[in-house]
Amino acid sequence: MTAPPPGTATVPARSSRRQRLADTTFDSLYRFEAFRRLWFASLAYTLGQWMQSTALLWLAYDLTDSERFVGLVAFASGVPFILISIPGGALLDRFDRRRILMICQAVGVVSAAGVAAIVLSGAVEPWHLIAAGAVNGALGAVLTPSQQSLVPRLVDADHMQNALGLMSAGANMTRVFGPALAGTLIGFVGVGVPFLLQALAVAVAFVIVRTSTFPAATPSVSRMSVAVVLSGLGIVRRRADLSALFLLSAMPALLVFPYISFLNVYAEDELGLGSSGFGILMAASGVGAVIGGLTVATSRRRTGMGMLLLATTAAYCLLIFLLMALASLATSILCLVAAGFLGAYSFSANNATIQQRITDDIRGRVMGTYLLTWGLMPLGALWMGPLAQAIGIRTTTMIGAGLCTLLIGGVALKTPSIRSF
Repeated sequence: MTAPPPGTATVPARSSRRQRLADTTFDSLYRFEAFRRLWFASLAYTLGQWMQSTALLWLAYDLTDSERFVGLVAFASGVPFILISIPGGALLDRFDRRRILMICQAVGVVSAAGVAAIVLSGAVEPWHLIAAGAVNGALGAVLTPSQQSLVPRLVDADHMQNALGLMSAGANMTRVFGPALAGTLIGFVGVGVPFLLQALAVAVAFVIVRTSTFPAATPSVSRMSVAVVLSGLGIVRRRADLSALFLLSAMPALLVFPYISFLNVYAEDELGLGSSGFGILMAASGVGAVIGGLTVATSRRRTGMGMLLLATTAAYCLLIFLLMALASLATSILCLVAAGFLGAYSFSANNATIQQRITDDIRGRVMGTYLLTWGLMPLGALWMGPLAQAIGIRTTTMIGAGLCTLLIGGVALKTPSIRSF
């Protein structure tokens, strides 16, 4: 056997393995131009959303010094997902999804610019924050499923899990930069600038989609009616696999994930950190979430997903319990990274599993129904706020995380269908 040239025996092999891993992870971005453009548009939009969310919650607590009001703002941001996601999903099966996406982005630019002007002028009042959260949530309730439902049209079936994992990783990547950037800007130049940058980011997303060409599709719904709007609920209810996946997303959304809306309260009252420290905690969660999304994108697993989803969702709840039980800066960062990973992995894998089990003619309605779980997050914030005011954010979050873990065990015992796929 001929020896390799000096200095080349090991480095190229390692480099080649790293390159193969990168090629596998980002395969859909390399192969499909339309998906790549949608991915960058989603990245810009979610960056703006995380900046706005961070600034809204910080400003809410700064103006009122009330955990209850922070929960109310979070509720206003998410309740549109309950009211609008189901009819919004039906719209996606009735009209062109790209056009709906652009309309939401255009309205988002105008809304974000208006909020920025009010905050920068110093005329902001608490009710403005509730209104801003409600408008932003209403747009997201339609825009988010429109992005998700476009993905299967832009990639082939073998790349769907990879593409959805990349969408999740991209969205969570903005959780690293968005809150950290917003927290830093709040500390140095004031709370108004993050709102201004949100308007710019949404405008960039609109331009990318406006200049892109996506495959056209014939609408699967010929007219809108109450029966059509509610048919997504019926599809999920009749199918045991979709019902189980819905529950695994809904329970943490209601009982655990709302802790993120009170992370600024936790940072300030429990750890003694300012806005920059709050940004660091949000970024730690985001780092783990990016890794979780990329793990889904790299995975080619098709069997045993039910048991894996049960395990990762329960572990996520336990990590949030541990986060609040220990309550130090070092353990908070470690727990948030690990919880971010598990939360993003379970959510992304859940989403991918649902998308692989439905056809395009019902995709809008099913994904609109699935998005109801996002609406449960603000409902969770609504119950968490008053309870946190009374007994503290740590105890409140631990109660929710512990209860959710028990309920996941109940789903595993009472819903055998989830253990079969």
